[in-house]
Amino acid sequence: RRAHLADVAGAVLEAGPSVMAATRSLEDAGERVLEAMAERDSFDDELDDAAQQARAQLAGRSALAAREKPYTLIFDRGIEYYLAAPLGEEKKRYEELSQRAQENLPADDPVRLAVVAAVGEGVSGFTAASDKLAKARTDESLAGTRLDAAEDAWATLIEKTYGALVERFGRRKADRFFP
Repeated sequence: RRAHLADVAGAVLEAGPSVMAATRSLEDAGERVLEAMAERDSFDDELDDAAQQARAQLAGRSALAAREKPYTLIFDRGIEYYLAAPLGEEKKRYEELSQRAQENLPADDPVRLAVVAAVGEGVSGFTAASDKLAKARTDESLAGTRLDAAEDAWATLIEKTYGALVERFGRRKADRFFP
């Protein structure tokens, strides 16, 4: 602007906000990923709590309950099978826990009722939150691509601007526009 090159200055000034907007969009998308991940993880925690509660209640029914049926039929692989489930196995394993409780406990058993309810709600929430997280990650990736494109366009504009200034004023004076 000080060199009275309004056309050159205007193009450079117009390019900056698009880079800033793309940067902000990527930051916002990153926040949505974190929120979705926290939501998914909270459902995972609730499922883990339900499994631990069921295990404790069944094991506490007698001194030998943890070595006898129905405990051994429901937790045949130990509590860790459910608690340490990989994210891709979470739904399957907790649905298995619910099924095992239904098959091995009476219909009115409080542990069965609690497990079936908690797993139904927890798996539904976990699945929805996982889907939301996948979408948030896709959105974040797309925002990153848009930022890359905006930065590339800005860099290309700056290179062309520098070239035009070199042509107009020579390299030494053109360099002064880019301290």
